[in-house]
Amino acid sequence: MRKLILIILFIFSAATALADPGDDPDNVTAQGGNTTFLFVNMSGGATNTWQGFYGNVTGGIFLEDAIGSHFYDWTVVDSVGEILATRELITDWSTINCTNQTEIYLEEEKLGITNASSVGVNDTYNNITHPSFYVANRQMQGCRSTLTNNQTTRSSVFWNVLLNVKMIDNTTSTVYTVILDNNKIGYNGTPSDFQLLVPVNTTTGQSTYKVYVELN
Repeated sequence: MRKLILIILFIFSAATALADPGDDPDNVTAQGGNTTFLFVNMSGGATNTWQGFYGNVTGGIFLEDAIGSHFYDWTVVDSVGEILATRELITDWSTINCTNQTEIYLEEEKLGITNASSVGVNDTYNNITHPSFYVANRQMQGCRSTLTNNQTTRSSVFWNVLLNVKMIDNTTSTVYTVILDNNKIGYNGTPSDFQLLVPVNTTTGQSTYKVYVELN
């Protein structure tokens, strides 16, 4: 069975911290205009609306019982799955789905992004073409999506997909999802397993995201 697990963003290039989605998550602060591998790199970018995370995922998949004893372990050689980032703690993934237009506008409102902005969520995630994949055993296809850049070509690597989860209070939480792609050359010319693009609150200049990984 596929399982969503929390990861510690600052060390996931070396290891994956296994936990259930309901456990207390580690937080990472996204600050506009930055790109980050292990720690925040304060070199600025052209926009203060978005933060980029990139790196590698190592770890394994295991079959365990209710008390956490491992029956069998698989070592992950290639990174296959997704990394998901949301500003809310997700305890129930059963409602995960593609984000619709109404939810995109609500997300921009939460972040202080105006409809006229050319670098908002609506204008950035402006594609509906991406590989089909599963999150929590639910198939995702035809969702709003975008590609990030490699060193030489724009919009060429790492599909970023916009998903949504309904919370217990009937509000919704946007889930920024990147499909893992093992050892692709990224924007800075080095091999990475992902490049994740998330927006920040334009009023404060930063947002805190809870980051999950799902390995196949």
